[in-house]
Amino acid sequence: MEAVVCTGYAPIAEATEPFLRGIAALARLPVRTLRMLGSAAVMFAWVADGRITAYAEVDLNAWDIAAGALLIQEAGGKITDLDGTPYTLRTRAVLASNGATH
Repeated sequence: MEAVVCTGYAPIAEATEPFLRGIAALARLPVRTLRMLGSAAVMFAWVADGRITAYAEVDLNAWDIAAGALLIQEAGGKITDLDGTPYTLRTRAVLASNGATH
């Protein structure tokens, strides 16, 4: 399976290392392309709609995630933290997918 994966990056020191680890992990998978578009809301909506396969970001706030998490769950997708723990309002590092890829 090939995937189109989007990500985002907060340009702060605490986010740099986890972001680079995530990019390295994705490079080992059959990911067709990796994109950064700048809007978590758009990325979550596109995952829910099926335009992209997955979205991952390491430093979001609850207000960046909550509505998108609902969209993804209602569309049959999956949203967790980066180690697979189910999403809660305390989750800051997220992985959202169409449900078939994670």
